[in-house]
Amino acid sequence: MTSTFEFERDRAYNRLVALIFSGTLEEGAPLSERKLAEQLGMGRMPVREALHQLEQEGVVEVKPARGTFVRRVAAEDLAEIYRVREALECLAAELAAGSEAPPAFVACGTRMRTMAQDPSAFTAVEIDDAGTEFHELMMQAAGNAALVETVRLLRLRFRLAFHLPRYFSHENVYSTLTDHIEILDAIIARKPRAAAKLMRAHLRRGLEMRLRLGATSAPRTSKQKSDAQAS
Repeated sequence: MTSTFEFERDRAYNRLVALIFSGTLEEGAPLSERKLAEQLGMGRMPVREALHQLEQEGVVEVKPARGTFVRRVAAEDLAEIYRVREALECLAAELAAGSEAPPAFVACGTRMRTMAQDPSAFTAVEIDDAGTEFHELMMQAAGNAALVETVRLLRLRFRLAFHLPRYFSHENVYSTLTDHIEILDAIIARKPRAAAKLMRAHLRRGLEMRLRLGATSAPRTSKQKSDAQAS
């Protein structure tokens, strides 16, 4: 029963993410549990849990006595998140390169190279998940418990900002794969400065990509729609 509910909750979450970032559910749109449950063909409980998770991630907001509404991840929010990521993850890359890479980290590199040889054989979600594993294993290889926990909480709080490309473009996700392989190679070669430099460039490209995706997927205002219809 529990596994069935967890599956439904995850399905509700993924469907809501797709609806929001495709523009089907627009910025400021009210979100009714009952209507969404009917639209998604599932019970209200998994929808409620998915909305709660999206609220924690800053994608929807609850207004007292008014209801739940779509809240877009603003460019300013993304920029702040990535400034913190740059400080933490560049340090992690440098620390990880200071000692021998753990076997699990090396094995992650092997899997990513397999994906890079034929990326069309893998989905964007699979490649993105491999990237998540890379970042997690790099943090563990850094050997700093406080750093690991800080980044874990950051990823948990802003999960959608981290995974945004997987909802839009296989090509974008593939470009991050090649970055990850380069960083991993520098860490395995015990080159701390190079690893930190590559991580910084990777995160800055990641921010630029997410800002472009956000601009591309931004739902049009009523005035923009009226102008488009009139033209």
